[in-house]
Amino acid sequence: MKKIRNLLVLSCVLLGLSGCSDWLTIQPETQITEEDMFKTQGGFYDALTGCYVLMRNNYSPDGVMVLGATEYMANLWYTNVQSGTSYEYVIHNYRADLVDKTLSQLFLNQYEIIANTNNLLEHIDAQDNVLSSGERDLYKGEVLGLRAFIHFDLIRLWGPMPTQVNENYLYLPYALTVQLENHPYSNYRNYMTRLCADLDSAELLLQRVDPAVAGNAYQSTYGSYRKNRMNYYAVLGLQARVHLWLGEREEALRYARLVRDAVNESGSKVFSLGTQSDLNRYDRVLYSSEQLFGVSLEEFADNLVADGNTPSFSQTTARLTDLFPSRDIRSQLWYAARGDNRSPNKYGNMASYDTETPALNFSVPLIRLSEMYLIIAECADLTEANTAYTEFLAARGLEATELTEANREGILQLEYLKEFYGEGQMFYVYKRLGTVTMRWSERANGVDDYVLPLPSRELSTTEN
Repeated sequence: MKKIRNLLVLSCVLLGLSGCSDWLTIQPETQITEEDMFKTQGGFYDALTGCYVLMRNNYSPDGVMVLGATEYMANLWYTNVQSGTSYEYVIHNYRADLVDKTLSQLFLNQYEIIANTNNLLEHIDAQDNVLSSGERDLYKGEVLGLRAFIHFDLIRLWGPMPTQVNENYLYLPYALTVQLENHPYSNYRNYMTRLCADLDSAELLLQRVDPAVAGNAYQSTYGSYRKNRMNYYAVLGLQARVHLWLGEREEALRYARLVRDAVNESGSKVFSLGTQSDLNRYDRVLYSSEQLFGVSLEEFADNLVADGNTPSFSQTTARLTDLFPSRDIRSQLWYAARGDNRSPNKYGNMASYDTETPALNFSVPLIRLSEMYLIIAECADLTEANTAYTEFLAARGLEATELTEANREGILQLEYLKEFYGEGQMFYVYKRLGTVTMRWSERANGVDDYVLPLPSRELSTTEN
């Protein structure tokens, strides 16, 4: 069978304490560094933080998983020439040299994060009273949820369309351990079973100890900025997303409701839909109201996405005017037209606007409340679906068209595009629904477009 090359044992010890250079084959320079690291609670904290730091490689605003490759693959950015790397993404030529190189690095980075989560899990289980019981459960719940999140994005890219699964094909490894031996590839059923098991365990652990959950007594300095950690509500939101992908609509609906209906000790909602007032105070990623989980950035060089004069990512003004009604508050998340095009300013204020709440500025949203509303609108009976959809659109300054069984899928697919433009989610929506023609595309799309081929380097591994 195909096997993945050796995963990093400590992946540069998470914080750059040892060097890394080759394809999933690096070993740590010293074992002493690792042993010393996990002798204190602070070492465990730093190791977990290191996992989030590694996510910045792929999930920064201009990264492959946010504004970059995945959005080009969904045909969301305008290209005026039929050549170059951007155009190769648009036509899904995944074997073009620079595309293959970029996707290979993405693949490496994702499994690098997974290697670190596995290493941390082994030390959490082996630690001898270094962590309190609450800290142990909190850290373990986060790491299990994070491991599931990264694995899920891998299978959404390199795995099958949900409606066209080959039960016997070995798609990807679901890596559960740190080992020098190659990790065997799994079929889709086994892969997703392991992913759901991680999420179920994370949910149970975090429900008891996460400081974000009302009534939990366990508190520490680790409770700060839980929206930038794989917290309990992030796990619930990921459960909804995963079960929707699997076609398990009742479970997806149940989890989406849990997030929407979550309340604080005061009885107020934990999350609320963002409105014009949020945008007015430069909370353009709706961190304070909607974010369940995101990646925090210490700094962001915004020259690629925060300059309307020389944008790297743009769409024609005509297309955007047609997509967003003028009263739709999301139309404000674009710079004024420069010639015939406009570029997104969703992330523009990260580096240019000073605030006393840095997490609000330097956070890339990866799971938001609005997705839960759209899942409810897709999976609930029409009465509940229309109630949720009307509430969602009202927050965006719009009145809702009534959903019916005949129009629901088409309306909600378009709503996903408008809501998550520039967040790297639309390619997965198209893939899940088996969309034949993406918006603004001039070609039909099928399996070869939606299922990425394994990176060329990975195909050089041996088969049994």
